[in-house]
Amino acid sequence: MEENILGAILSNFDDSALDAIGQQTGASPNQAKAALASAIPILMNALAKNSSTPDGAEALQNAISRDHDGSLLDNLGGFLNNPAVANGAGILRHVLGGKQQNVVNYISSDSGLSGASVGKILEIAAPIVMGFLGRKNSTGGGGGMIGSILNSYLRKESDESPQSQGVINQILDRDNDGNVADDIAELGMSFLGRLLRK
Repeated sequence: MEENILGAILSNFDDSALDAIGQQTGASPNQAKAALASAIPILMNALAKNSSTPDGAEALQNAISRDHDGSLLDNLGGFLNNPAVANGAGILRHVLGGKQQNVVNYISSDSGLSGASVGKILEIAAPIVMGFLGRKNSTGGGGGMIGSILNSYLRKESDESPQSQGVINQILDRDNDGNVADDIAELGMSFLGRLLRK
């Protein structure tokens, strides 16, 4: 059975970790967990899109091999006390590009958090996702491991939650017009709520 990657990443966040995120972002622990549960699948999908070409896959593999060995997850508390050291903002620029505001707007609308708080949570989530992939890469022998992990994740999510994948595609594919949340709301569902019911 394929691994539940979202669950595996979220399992790193115990109560003290969520408290630390709350102190950094102004979110309650429950809001922090909810925002992470929304941010992580979006980041995974964006990484999968970026690595769908040979050049993109090579760039991601090189970045993870060079800078993200997974050791961040071994000292999560230290990272959360000073998340800026991992350059989450830089990772987001590479991963989301011009779609970053779409992602912030949607998670803010769905979680009730301010855009500033969501932005900080994304900056925390991005290095953690990269670290998770780096750890998988180091234990799986490298090569095309990252692409395989991302493709497997997309297949599983598309099979189990096609509607949620449609929401993510809307967020990542549409032009920036400031109305992402309104457009997605027309689908008649809460992506975040589906995740938290898992």
